This record gives sequence, C-alpha cells and structure tokens, in this order.
Amino acid sequence: MAETVHTEKPSGVLIRHFSSGEESSLLDVLNDALGSFADAQRTRAALSSPRFDSDGCFVAEENGVPIGWVAATLLPRDKWFVIRYLSVRRATHRTSLVESLLARAITHVESKKPEFLRATTPAIQPYVDAYRKFGFKPLRRDFRIVWKVNEIPDIGDARLETQEVTEETIDRASNLYLRALSPYWDWRTEEEGGIATVANAIKEDGSRRARWFLSSLDKEPAGLVGIIPDYYESGVAWFRGAFVDPEHRGKRIGSALMFEISKIAKNLGQSKMVVYTFSYLDSLAPGALLYLKTGGKIEAEYLQLARM
Repeated sequence: MAETVHTEKPSGVLIRHFSSGEESSLLDVLNDALGSFADAQRTRAALSSPRFDSDGCFVAEENGVPIGWVAATLLPRDKWFVIRYLSVRRATHRTSLVESLLARAITHVESKKPEFLRATTPAIQPYVDAYRKFGFKPLRRDFRIVWKVNEIPDIGDARLETQEVTEETIDRASNLYLRALSPYWDWRTEEEGGIATVANAIKEDGSRRARWFLSSLDKEPAGLVGIIPDYYESGVAWFRGAFVDPEHRGKRIGSALMFEISKIAKNLGQSKMVVYTFSYLDSLAPGALLYLKTGGKIEAEYLQLARM
C-alpha cells in the first residue's frame, strides 16, 4: 500500500460520518456533481444494501448543507475494499475538499488492515487526479452502454431455442454463467469471494425482479441473457448482460443473443436498455465489443483503480 497523503480540508467545511436518513441528500449531491455520470438508481440500491458501511461513508458539509461525499465499502472477499461515490459540488473549484474526503476514506480503510484496495470513479477531473495523488493506478475501464431496443440488428440464429430460466433450469444457467465469465471476468470472481459466491448470483438476482433467459443449441446450453424491466424508469431496463459458453465462442452466438434479448425487451414493454461492462485500458473486452457492434452507444466512462 502507498503511504497516506495528508491534506487540509477547506476552512468552514465540516467532514463528518454519514447519518441514516440522508440518502436522498447524498443522491442530490451525486447528481449535481457528476451529472450524466451518476446512476441514482443503482446508488440508492447500494446505500440500502448489507454491503454499505455507514462508518466508511463521509460527508462534507458547508453551513449545514451536504456538498460532497465518499464511501468505502468492504468487498465480499475478506479485507478487500472499494472506494466509490467520491463527488463534490463544483469540484474543479474545490480540489482540496475532494482530496480531504478521499483521505478520510483511505484512513478508514487503512484502520481495517486491508489486503487490497481499489476505487471506481467517473473518468473525469479532478477525481482521477485525486486518486493518482494518493497512489492509485488505473486497472480497467468501465462503460455504461445504452441501446434503443428497436435498433438492435436482426442477427438471429434459427437454431437457438430460448426459454426463460426456471427452478428446473437455474442450475444449468448458473453453470453456463460461471463458464462464460472466465477468463475475462476472473478479477471480479476473485473480488466476489470465489466461484461459490458467484454461482449464486443469478438466484439472488430474482430479488431485483431480474428475468434470465437460456438459449440452447442442439439441446445444449449455449448462451444466457438477463434483464430487469423498468429498472430505471418505465420502459428503461437494466440489461444484465449476454454470456456465451466458451465452447460456442466465435459462432456469432453473442449477436444472436442480443437479437433475442431485443425481442424479449419489446415483449416486456421496454424501449431502452442500459448495461455496465468493463474493458481493458488499451483495448475493448469481448463483451464491450459485442455491445457496440450491436448498436450500443457509450454513454459514460469510468475507471477502476487500485492502490499500489
């Protein structure tokens, strides 16, 4: 771990711990500070999840009004942490406050004797520079990609048989999901605590009203897609991703899955889909490439960074 960089907070500004009940105020700050880079719906869900640690959430307040915040949260793997939501109103004029908030979050994590610490931030200033100042180095890029459902190209595959995942087929879907993640998403599997934890992801997704669909080729599972209808607003879905079994890669199954999910989305009354996916620093990962080739547009870019 890098040494802590000490900063001074601006005079007249108080940095304090998060107080239960002020989630809406923090979402307002996030939206004001980050604009289109903010995702209020997913952030709201994170603030109410068991992973959220109020002791690791710090709020900057000026004259009794929140103007910035940051949260440090334990990842599913023991002693692994992530810092996110670093946001300050008019941040370009308050870089010292950005750094002071980040310093508080890092100090909190260091008190837990971490084995690993990373951060996620929009790829905008002054946040990226603040993380660099504290010894963080870029690991990966994240994209928010958006489609208009009716613009996804008709690249179907008549051989595919697609059915919604049921209790009888959920184990087959989970096994395919695990196979499809490797090797590109091995880093996430490690963060999530290993294969056993990730294997339950699809089952747990049901609590968020997710619908998963398994596509088979010659009676064997070939691909998987998921969607949460009306997640962001009526008609705007959270697309949970397209996953292709390694044995079927290179057969245009991914493009066929995207056409399948476009039909499913239309039947569910969705006009737009949103997905978050990672990519490498110097090239596109296969998932991002598939999404862009099938009409997706990059709406926002983020960085994952690790403290070295």
